[in-house]
Amino acid sequence: MHLRRCFMCIITVSFLFYLFLSVYLNFSLRSHDARNGVLFYQGLSFADRVPVQTKIKCTNEMTNFVFIKCMKCATETMASVLRRFGYLRNLTFVLPVKRNLYLGWPFPIELSDIRLSKFDYNILLEHSIYNGSFLQQIMPNNTMYITMIRNPWDHFKSTYNYFDVGEIGDVPNKSIETYLKNITYYESIYKSPEKNWRRHCVPEGFSITRNLLSHCLGFPLGFPAGREDISKNQGKLQSYINDLEERFSLVMIVDYFAESLVLLKRIMCWSFKDIVYHHSNMGNYKDSNLKSLKPEGEYYKIHRNWSNVDYMLFNHFNKTLWQKIKNEGPDFYEEVQQFRLIQLLVERFCFIENMWKFPNKYMTIPGSKFGKKFNITGEDCVLMNTYMLPLLWAKFYEIEGVSPEQFEDVEKRPKPLKGCSIR
Repeated sequence: MHLRRCFMCIITVSFLFYLFLSVYLNFSLRSHDARNGVLFYQGLSFADRVPVQTKIKCTNEMTNFVFIKCMKCATETMASVLRRFGYLRNLTFVLPVKRNLYLGWPFPIELSDIRLSKFDYNILLEHSIYNGSFLQQIMPNNTMYITMIRNPWDHFKSTYNYFDVGEIGDVPNKSIETYLKNITYYESIYKSPEKNWRRHCVPEGFSITRNLLSHCLGFPLGFPAGREDISKNQGKLQSYINDLEERFSLVMIVDYFAESLVLLKRIMCWSFKDIVYHHSNMGNYKDSNLKSLKPEGEYYKIHRNWSNVDYMLFNHFNKTLWQKIKNEGPDFYEEVQQFRLIQLLVERFCFIENMWKFPNKYMTIPGSKFGKKFNITGEDCVLMNTYMLPLLWAKFYEIEGVSPEQFEDVEKRPKPLKGCSIR
């Protein structure tokens, strides 16, 4: 009875908070222009809380960057932010050949995986395996390198769910606990030639649950066959991590998404408008018990041993993220709070009030010491919620001055062509 009352109290408090927030947003911030019906927000002033005289640290935005898009790390949400940034500025993207989704992933990226351009590339962000020497050949000297990783335990649960490891691996009841108890056996089934037709984008012999984060960042871990495997060599692992830290301007952490985005904004000299987002490709757990499985006990220990490089990688860059944040100074947290509020307003405007249906409607976000005033339009909302790779292909043909039929003559290109296709 007491538990039930407590539960009802929590529901009541949550409802009242949501009601208060809705009323506040509706009556304190919202207004309409009676002449043209434009929706905007007023009465919201960050300057009331933050000294306006403080200067924004930088003004020249960075437009050349590589984003290593690791599987199941909120990277499609992040990619939608980055694609929008480049699309609106007519920047040149490194794009997969044909209608491929990946730049060779999970194989090392090669020249045959990318569309050749007569212009210098600005952005690479589709799924690829980090290869520093190759990327330096095709990207400008001032390219910024960024990526995003995730707590390995949560990452494991997400990949196990998303890639149907339990079902394809013939795990009884698809149980993740059963899988972990005999992980090498069920892995061999999942990776076998007989399951090729079920795995779709995952090639034979590739593990989707073992050190996947590290593999995406180019660690030599024995795939493809014949490649060195340094997973048991602590010295080589630490040396490789040190090289990554030197090369990458920022390794973001999914678990601290808002903090990571604000840090990215500062490092890249971007604006709040550049980093607002709408969640994309969020996986739904088919087994609710899987989502709630805690990082503790026997199963957690098995996975730490199984995916040891990912844990070493995450622990290192989790520390460096917080060191970078510390170096930014105390006003960093003020900026994070301001960004959270802006994000809330944008989500409400675009996807609760559904202003993506009305291109000419807009919302004004006031300026502060952390950025200039800007508008969010219905068109911005559409771009936030659009899978933009097909738009980038169309823009690519336009910029290159060729038709799709002319450009898709790939018979003269080196083979094999790798990667999943949407065609």
